[in-house]
Amino acid sequence: MTESPVRVVLVDDVEEIRVLLRRVLVRDGRFDVVAEGGDGEQAVEAARLHQPDLVLLDLAMPVLDGLAALPLIRAAAPDTRVVILSGFAEGEMGDAAREQGALGYVQKGLPPDRLLGKIAALLRLAPAG
Repeated sequence: MTESPVRVVLVDDVEEIRVLLRRVLVRDGRFDVVAEGGDGEQAVEAARLHQPDLVLLDLAMPVLDGLAALPLIRAAAPDTRVVILSGFAEGEMGDAAREQGALGYVQKGLPPDRLLGKIAALLRLAPAG
């Protein structure tokens, strides 16, 4: 029996990053990107509408940053797990994100296989393939 793919909402204000992430996730086979957004308000709305398994959320965005959007996403989609994907070093931002309900923190710029490995480990997914 095959597991259903993890339904993902990608949120980053840089479209090129969303395109790259979508390709990496879809190619892996364990993920299905159901929606995307470019700011925190779009993240909250996409989470409310799609009730995804996972939101990959950037921190530095216009309108509503990721840290402010995080508790709103958790309220709108209580069963959704949120992983921060940010260019900031984890340090204090990672702690603040976890305090707001993030499952984990992944730094941008990792090679695709390491990025997928970190996300899969946080979600406790079986290996791809």
